[in-house]
Amino acid sequence: MGLRKLRLKNIAGFRNIDEYVRDKIARYAQQEKNFETLFFYMFSERENIMAEISDGYRIKKITYGECADTIKKIYPAVKKMLSFAPQGSVVGLHMANGMEWIEIFWALLMAGYNPLLMNSRLSGEVLEGVLKEYGVAAVVSDGKTFAVKTVNAADAFIETCDDGEKTVWGNEVLFMTSGTSDNVKLCAYTGENFYHQICDSVNIITKCPQMKKHYEGELKILALLPFYHVFGFIAVYVWFGFFSRTFVFLKDLTPQTLLNTVKKHKVTHIFAVPLVWETIYKKALQKIRAREGNTYQKFQKALAFVGKHEKAGSILSKMAFKEVREGLFGESICFLITGGSGISPDALQFFNGIGYHMANGYGMSEIGITSVEISMQRKMRNQGSVGAPFGGTQYSISTDGELLVKGETMATRIMQKGEVRTIDFEQWFNTRDLVKEENGKYYLQGREDDLIVCKNGEKINPELLEGKLQIKNAEGLCLFADSKGVPTLLVSVGGCFTVEAFQEVYDCAVAELEKAKIKDEVPVIALTTDKLLGDGEFKISRKKIAKRYNLGSFTLVDREDAAAHTKFLLSILEQELRTCFAQVLQIDEKEISPTADFFLDLGGSSLDYFTLLGVIKEKYGVEIALTDDKKASSVQEFYRLIQKD
Repeated sequence: MGLRKLRLKNIAGFRNIDEYVRDKIARYAQQEKNFETLFFYMFSERENIMAEISDGYRIKKITYGECADTIKKIYPAVKKMLSFAPQGSVVGLHMANGMEWIEIFWALLMAGYNPLLMNSRLSGEVLEGVLKEYGVAAVVSDGKTFAVKTVNAADAFIETCDDGEKTVWGNEVLFMTSGTSDNVKLCAYTGENFYHQICDSVNIITKCPQMKKHYEGELKILALLPFYHVFGFIAVYVWFGFFSRTFVFLKDLTPQTLLNTVKKHKVTHIFAVPLVWETIYKKALQKIRAREGNTYQKFQKALAFVGKHEKAGSILSKMAFKEVREGLFGESICFLITGGSGISPDALQFFNGIGYHMANGYGMSEIGITSVEISMQRKMRNQGSVGAPFGGTQYSISTDGELLVKGETMATRIMQKGEVRTIDFEQWFNTRDLVKEENGKYYLQGREDDLIVCKNGEKINPELLEGKLQIKNAEGLCLFADSKGVPTLLVSVGGCFTVEAFQEVYDCAVAELEKAKIKDEVPVIALTTDKLLGDGEFKISRKKIAKRYNLGSFTLVDREDAAAHTKFLLSILEQELRTCFAQVLQIDEKEISPTADFFLDLGGSSLDYFTLLGVIKEKYGVEIALTDDKKASSVQEFYRLIQKD
């Protein structure tokens, strides 16, 4: 981590980062591989900055030593609060990312409990089912109450006590898989499993110069991924926390806060799921398209050149796309990772092309993080490879094309529906992910259980197909088999307020299926104005989509009666615009009639108006011009412009 001549001061006095990490992991290897040892090494560089948090105009910094002292201070209180639960029992942790999450997590282990990292994106009903099924003794929460005994995390920081007893550490951390109440699994990891995961991270650090790069002497990773997720916990918290790097915490998860925080704190590393990258990529393209003249065409040509020419492309990207980077994360970014599901080739080419370094990674709740593409070649990263397996992991491919994994980085136990499976690290674990291998690199091809069998016996791989379909105004799409086994393409439509717009989406979908030569195999194209992802979800579950579709839960657009549907949508649009006006002007929606003038009737200022334009652009992707003949000043006028656009 540090290609600059600037001498790093946060690597325990070693000459370079490679010497530092090798020494630390070598010392760790001589010790017992439990959570007490992991805690000792993770917090051994006491003066290093562990966290940065925006506090108004200033940046609050917390050292590893300060955090360790807080954990030791609160763990007796946590133990007392949970005295009704026997040590060694499972205790749920339901909190948002932050220093308090880290402190309560370690306090639970120190108090002798096994933390269950609760997936807050799952519904309350599903979470309650998990707590009951697995006999979870209690939950430590930052506000939400559950049917089992729930204690407030904040109380641990208020009450001080010292029980004087010898510390008996917990020995497992449990993750939840995403899913419905029928298929949530718990995956239990020991301290030794995490030791092997850390060993794998050393391989990345020593083999990939970009991964270990610092900016102005510091490496700062954005704490964007939730720590309860295996990707966020291992690849973000454990990998970087063990080597005492800095976490930057977000005040909220709005796009503007994310971009502002990255620049303000000079973040160097961001790990996120494809949905985040795809959203940022699409919004960036919108801005470029909105520029005057042939800016977009020039941008695409430059991006294509960069993709074909490694050395010359690197020089061009740094020069030509500086303004684009400044509109995104700025110049401090050293490494971006995507993982958790498939990402489009266009998004990969965009981020790697404009001068950032984006790699694809692979892992699962059951196996941890097992590979990342570490190539320094942009062309290789753009191909979407998840790299070769880490040193502690082995890959193989079954006769059906499914990825098989084995190694000591995997979970020790997997629990589902009352059954407990103890993992034999010498046996292959079937991930059910379809892959292909080329020159030692692995490429994800979708899920085996997502394959659709057509009437002619042919199999359709929906993930591979969806990546090829470019459907105008589609906010999302999902290919699945309905309750009768009929292949169905469901398209989530955004920004359509006319019959012609809906017809255009449908015609585009037909054309794309014909181009892919599978129109006959996919006889049903359904349009919906609903979002395919629920609140908090970050990847599409075909099983969930199919279930909702079969139950009639989606609002489908009847092309035979699209006029009635557009009328309904426009009434919603008008109400949404009134809400936008009210929020910007901080007045009651009831005061806003469709024809009320923003300035004359509602008292808005020029600054308020520019704010409103930004809100509308963010919400509807519509750039409202300020020319005299188009300037809108009422709900009705904005309504007409958006409808026309």
